[in-house]
Amino acid sequence: MFVTKPQSTGFKHLHMPTAEEYIQATDEELFALVQKHDEKAFRVLYKRYSRQIYSYCRRILGDDNVAEDAFQTVVATIYEKRDSFTGGSFSAWFYAIARNRCIKLLRKEKPKVRLDDVPGIENTLSHEQQDDIILHDIISKAIAELPEDLREAFELRYLDDYQYDHIASILGISLSLAKVRVFRARKLIQKTLSPYLHELQ
Repeated sequence: MFVTKPQSTGFKHLHMPTAEEYIQATDEELFALVQKHDEKAFRVLYKRYSRQIYSYCRRILGDDNVAEDAFQTVVATIYEKRDSFTGGSFSAWFYAIARNRCIKLLRKEKPKVRLDDVPGIENTLSHEQQDDIILHDIISKAIAELPEDLREAFELRYLDDYQYDHIASILGISLSLAKVRVFRARKLIQKTLSPYLHELQ
């Protein structure tokens, strides 16, 4: 634990940490030093998390080379966006950045929303209605406005066609929670679309 002066506002008033203090420091204490361009603190965090984050990327992406590229990009992002970390759990923030990078690589080019794939309106629209630009905008907006946790699960299931066990692995949640999130997302989208679908019938 680093010793701070009373009413300290960060690490600018601290003495230079010893090697032992670097090792014993919490993630958040180390990253506060990283935000002040302390490269040694960054190396300690890298050593602390490199194997975990790489394994996480490897588990999601399923390829050693792709996982290594993703991991290096995540590490670079952590440093480049260091000022955007304003508190909370550093570990959770690190994993969130890794997850987002992996999802982006899995998706690559996000497919266009297929209206007949959206739960609640499949097999209910004519070909002309499926090409309706306004309806496409409505469903895209409905998905975009979902809470982030529900939107991620929904997109992985219906835009990327992943099974629930893979979704659970990607998001780091249980299988049952993955199903619950998709179910809740479906219900919210159906509620949003209901008045528009009624007009089409």
